[in-house]
Amino acid sequence: MNDYELDNLRETFSRLFVLAVRNKINFKSFTNMLSNSSFIDAIEKDKYNELFNKPIEQLLFSITGYEPKEDNSYGIYNDAYWCGQNYFDLHIKTKKSFVYLFLKLPFEEMMNIYSIYHEMDFSSLVDYFHKKENEKTILRILCEEKRCSLNDLCKATSLSLNTLRKYNSSDDILYNASFQNIAKLIQYFNVSYLLFVR
Repeated sequence: MNDYELDNLRETFSRLFVLAVRNKINFKSFTNMLSNSSFIDAIEKDKYNELFNKPIEQLLFSITGYEPKEDNSYGIYNDAYWCGQNYFDLHIKTKKSFVYLFLKLPFEEMMNIYSIYHEMDFSSLVDYFHKKENEKTILRILCEEKRCSLNDLCKATSLSLNTLRKYNSSDDILYNASFQNIAKLIQYFNVSYLLFVR
């Protein structure tokens, strides 16, 4: 994509967040549906998709199944817009998948830090994100969200407790896990394989 297309896509992406908040869509549900959508898939593969040119109400519907009565996102540059814009820019800057970004820095937290970071340089947010990356491992966050212990996970996946403890201690170790082990984690947590790609 050229710069013009990228700017238009960033604008559309940001407005989706405005629409989601204005229509009271649960933050976690929205980012889960968004990260699993063909819209995001096209962005991450840097491929043109006909969804890019759809009216934003139709785009939101294709992602969430929710059809807003009107598009009240145009020209709104609020906290939700800022979140969308900065998730998009974090993806461009870090080359990380959106499912990873949303896991390490959830939408609700992004909204909460708006008042502190929205007037700062983007590099300050990048630093904050890197700090968040190192606070908790992928597996720890997934277990916390599902409210399962490593013992529970061991029983459910047949992965050894020792192996799970290693994965829980370091994302680098998790990234080097076998395909079979990753497949078991994907199935158990119902997440995208992109979460386990470095």
